[in-house]
Amino acid sequence: MSRLIVFIFGGFDGVADVCDALQGFSDVQSMPDAQSVVAYLDSHPDVEVPFLIVNSTAVDVTSTLMALYADPRLAGARNVVLTDKDEHDDLAGVIDAGLLHSLVRVPGHRWSVPSFATSQVHAWMSDRGLDPVAVMKGPEAPVSGEASDLLRELGESDEEINEDLVEALDSAFSNRNPRLHLPAGVRLTRQGEEVRGVFILLEGNVALTRATPSEELLMHHASTGRVIGIISLAGEKQAFFTSTTTSDVVAIVLSLDQLKTALRRDPRISGDLAVSAIRGLSQRLLRSEALQVERNELNRALELERNRLTQALHDLEQARLELVSQAKFATLGELSAGIAHELNNPVAALTGAAQHIAEDIGPILQSHPNGALLHTVAQSIQNREPLSTAREREIRREIERRTKDPQMAFRLVAAGITDPELATRLSADDLEVVERAAGLTTSVRNIGTASTRISELVQSLRSYARPGAEVSEFVDVNATIEETLTLVAHRLRGLEIEREYGELMPIVAHPSQLGQMWTNLLVNAAEAMQGEGSIVISTAMVGDGIVRVDIADSGPGIQAENLERVFEPRFTTKQGTIRYGMGLGLGLTRSLVEAHGGTITVESEPGRTVFSVCLPTTGTLKEET
Repeated sequence: MSRLIVFIFGGFDGVADVCDALQGFSDVQSMPDAQSVVAYLDSHPDVEVPFLIVNSTAVDVTSTLMALYADPRLAGARNVVLTDKDEHDDLAGVIDAGLLHSLVRVPGHRWSVPSFATSQVHAWMSDRGLDPVAVMKGPEAPVSGEASDLLRELGESDEEINEDLVEALDSAFSNRNPRLHLPAGVRLTRQGEEVRGVFILLEGNVALTRATPSEELLMHHASTGRVIGIISLAGEKQAFFTSTTTSDVVAIVLSLDQLKTALRRDPRISGDLAVSAIRGLSQRLLRSEALQVERNELNRALELERNRLTQALHDLEQARLELVSQAKFATLGELSAGIAHELNNPVAALTGAAQHIAEDIGPILQSHPNGALLHTVAQSIQNREPLSTAREREIRREIERRTKDPQMAFRLVAAGITDPELATRLSADDLEVVERAAGLTTSVRNIGTASTRISELVQSLRSYARPGAEVSEFVDVNATIEETLTLVAHRLRGLEIEREYGELMPIVAHPSQLGQMWTNLLVNAAEAMQGEGSIVISTAMVGDGIVRVDIADSGPGIQAENLERVFEPRFTTKQGTIRYGMGLGLGLTRSLVEAHGGTITVESEPGRTVFSVCLPTTGTLKEET
């Protein structure tokens, strides 16, 4: 078992009585300062310290207690400060730090300090499961006055109750209790920490605060009361609030043992404390009820206001949609009528001319000395299906293997000749005329595709103004992407385009609207990269009858906070800046995707942005509104 020692700082007349009272349980030793105690504990590791006695007339209390409790070995030691002063204004620091446990006036009765020492050591030993020292009992002081009349005291004012309490306490100890003078900002109790006594306020104000996970709550000043700590002593002896002086304060501090002694010796004290506790609790309860009523009223008013705002927002949104719809239909109705009128004849002529050229190019090519070969080349290009980048590389390697000429293989594939059998029939001498024939055929095909696209765009304008006018059909998604790449090739200059086409089922769709989707996504990617980088287009069947198209670019990416907004009308992050204008591309794209029963998502990080479109292969198209 450890050896117990009670250290005394600054001798006093009752040291021998303390030694006698603790004999057999704890040694008593005087020390000049805190450093001496630390040195002693270093050299005696078997020693434990249950109690400290500090004589304020001989040592500086603040520096002594601060230095002692800086050593963790003394964290559990209780203490008492002995004083011969009526007033103290030098203990704010140790009270704020929670280091002052008791303050006792000396000289007093001979038994006062020994009795207090035995009670503190008794409590320390009991807390640790040790057989405690007996508490020394001194002679009881004569009872003064009559028994407390609680009902009468409840009718007295707070000032009267406080005066009675102070008078009774001074009488109980046969001496005037020391008055503490504390400045503003001193914490008397700390939330969650043990309360070892009470503070009786004679002058000044104290605020109560309660820290919660979200904020620090300040209690109303009317609910504080004049006795700080009394309610905590009646409960778990842990402070529910942090109590802090808000002005200069004059107070009396009493430890739990001092309070018990005073209650035994003067019955008036119990009544005064009970009245103070009842009034404090009543004030808090009334304040709590008032706050509850006020909160309920505010919640009701807030709910009504929120409902009104929700309805107003809904009405505004409906009005906005109606105005947008009216303006859109009015504008597009006029535009579509004008455009259709102006473009129908030129487009019809262009389409007819393209058809005639396509029909006549065959006979023209056949008139060439190598006419049969050139005619075969033209038919091959006209009937060529879209190829992925990987497939083009594979065909180029096969042609190179057969022809043993890498440059010729590259030029043939670039010209659109992807049939290895046809390529083996060509010689280097045929290459130039074949490239011209292939270029001519490709141009004619592009003219036909472009004229058809113009017709479809005119039709899509009409459909946009008059929903349901355009007829849906089964569409090859890969073909629509390839046609779009041809039409927007001028916007993709300088970019590497890689195709990874999968085998897809046809889908029910409006071809012109699909082309508009791919145009918007490709142009958006091109503008993000500003002429440098790559675009990877991949298609595949996913799930049950779902076509997925991914368009990935190597641009700078979209900031995370803007990802949710890229589909908003008139919102764009082109060139790294946020601009609001007529940027309807991505917003319109989402509308078209959803009209086809599909979904569109975006993922982005620096150096890679992917727009993914999923479309069902079958289904009924939703009408645009």
